[in-house]
Amino acid sequence: MSSHKKNVKVHIFFTSLIITILIFGTAMMLNYSLDFFRLGSILKVMHEHEISGEAFLTEESFIDKFGGNKCETMDKRVQLLKEKIKEVGTELSTYGGASMFRKSDYVYLERKYFLLELKFLSLIEKLNKECNHPYIPVIFFYETMDDMSERQGFILSELAKEFKEEVIVLSMNNNYEHERLVDILKLKYNITKSPTIIINNEIKMEGVVYEKELDQIFKMIIWDSDYYGSAYDFNFVIKATGANRTGFLENLGLLLNTTKPNFAKGDISLMMGRLLDNRHLICKSVEFYELALEESENEEEKAILYETIAAVGCKRNKKELLAKAAEIWRKLGNEFRADIDIMVSKGISPKLNFETSSIEFTEKEKITGASSIIIGKSSAVIAKNDILVSQTDRVSRDWLSYQLNNSPFSKNLLTVFSERLTYSEEELQPEIGWHEGGRIKQIKEIGVSHKIASGTVIAKHDGKWYAPDEKGVFRFEVPIDKVLYPTTRFLKNDIAIVLDTHGINMLVEQALRNKADFVVGCCDHPGKIKAAKYLAEKGVKVLCFTDKYLPLLIGTDYSVFGSPPIKHWNNTLIVGNQPISIQAGATAVAEDVANYSAVQSYYDTPARYFRELDKMADLDVVYVKLENMNSTHRVIEKAEELEADVIAVRIFNSDDYKKVKGWLEDDMGHKAVLFHSAPYPYGYKLINEFPHQTSFDDINPVFK
Repeated sequence: MSSHKKNVKVHIFFTSLIITILIFGTAMMLNYSLDFFRLGSILKVMHEHEISGEAFLTEESFIDKFGGNKCETMDKRVQLLKEKIKEVGTELSTYGGASMFRKSDYVYLERKYFLLELKFLSLIEKLNKECNHPYIPVIFFYETMDDMSERQGFILSELAKEFKEEVIVLSMNNNYEHERLVDILKLKYNITKSPTIIINNEIKMEGVVYEKELDQIFKMIIWDSDYYGSAYDFNFVIKATGANRTGFLENLGLLLNTTKPNFAKGDISLMMGRLLDNRHLICKSVEFYELALEESENEEEKAILYETIAAVGCKRNKKELLAKAAEIWRKLGNEFRADIDIMVSKGISPKLNFETSSIEFTEKEKITGASSIIIGKSSAVIAKNDILVSQTDRVSRDWLSYQLNNSPFSKNLLTVFSERLTYSEEELQPEIGWHEGGRIKQIKEIGVSHKIASGTVIAKHDGKWYAPDEKGVFRFEVPIDKVLYPTTRFLKNDIAIVLDTHGINMLVEQALRNKADFVVGCCDHPGKIKAAKYLAEKGVKVLCFTDKYLPLLIGTDYSVFGSPPIKHWNNTLIVGNQPISIQAGATAVAEDVANYSAVQSYYDTPARYFRELDKMADLDVVYVKLENMNSTHRVIEKAEELEADVIAVRIFNSDDYKKVKGWLEDDMGHKAVLFHSAPYPYGYKLINEFPHQTSFDDINPVFK
């Protein structure tokens, strides 16, 4: 009995062993067979992808030679390639880890897959350049066995379904070691962690990026409305000036319904769209710009409109638009601008030249032995046949006071600006006029040719923006508040077009191209002074009615005039030539600012001038720092206390005017040097009412 039981146990053991071996062997054979099947399946899909890729190139070549709608035809091919490469990736990720016998084959196929992805990426980028960027490539760098990478991959998969016509996700294993091109791609985008995604070859996002944020980015790119401009805060200037944003938008809305010129309507719609983050209004602006383009007879205006439509986008053909703009710029003699447009149209970052050094000055020498200093003897003559080039802002348009009724190239001059919204009629003195527009109106009375410089191209370098000279060297810094005018167009993140130009720094190219005799613009920034110096060295006379930083040029012998008087003489105008004499060693009282939050900074211009003059002259200068507006009386009081006959002040409003006028009337020996005054009605009045007792910001004082 025991022997029989033993035999049964042995039989059961061997039977179990045989069954186990058969099951295991069957499983091994099945797995081995499945490996062949899986490899065959992947190879088939991969082969179909390669054939589709070759067909893509052949089809493209055929269309280039024989004609046809390349973009429409290629789109169908791209969608097929997209599905095939997705299928290959799914197969590899599903079966690669399950393989027991063909690991090396899967490694080979994985490498081939990465190469197919890179080739597909090149095809997408090429098609994007030629067909107005219809696709959004997303390169997803991941790590295997990483929860965050897995989560990001799931999010991208879901979004790729939602944006199946536009978004193409290409996955790259961050730790893949078998293909050097993957390392090159990682180096290009500086990939240091997983997950990381690169969107549209520009936007880099590290860590898990969730659906809502990606959805907004994809929609922004797909809508293609103001793609580069949308990165900037166009509320910046409104906040800085303290304007009421709600009221500002309401007034813009009213203006949009009453304005007739399409160029202006386009700008109003663009501004409102940006400030409200309303894509419909932004794209509506393009319709107005297209109508303006049909109406325009000004070639420069047409070029800027082509660039504008390309910058705002909304599914317009950027390549074609920028090519048309470039053609016009070449005809006008602006070769570097044409080159920028062409390179941007091809998706190439232009290689721009920058010269960003500060103004160079020779050390001022102390003048000894002079008995007097004459300020205001510098002069220039404006004749009927002269050409005058000016900025746009505060001349033909003023967006901050809702005066956008014109194209920037309009011949209709504005003479009252944002002051009209808050000042009384008495304070406004509209018959005299304000700022550059008011003074240019006076100059145009003798019939000079006036050209407005609009649409200056600017470029960003080391965090700052610069405007170019006539050869395309970007050398004149542009302050950020002028860059962020809501009418500025952005061709790229670092290339923009300032429509409402403001400052001498934005006028150089246009002034020299148009052979200007005189240039009128703001000089309230060192970059503007650098441009004024540049123009003066080329024989162009510069009128800086707003002259805060002009004292930097004292003693340079340039024809640059700060806040000068202008008088009729026969059929010409005399600029400057209103001298006063100050005895050497005399006491002068100069205005300065103590509290910039309460006093306009321009009130420190007198102190800037006399501090520079003091380096050359033998003067006793006392500075009075203002704590509040309407405090010019403090300068008068200090002059009376010191028995000084010379003051240096700014005349902005009626209070300044009355205080200084009374002091000048008290004694014919009293003299006032006026700064940042001529562009304002009361400053203009005072400098003309006291021609023998007042002078201006003369950078070429004479020592006798």
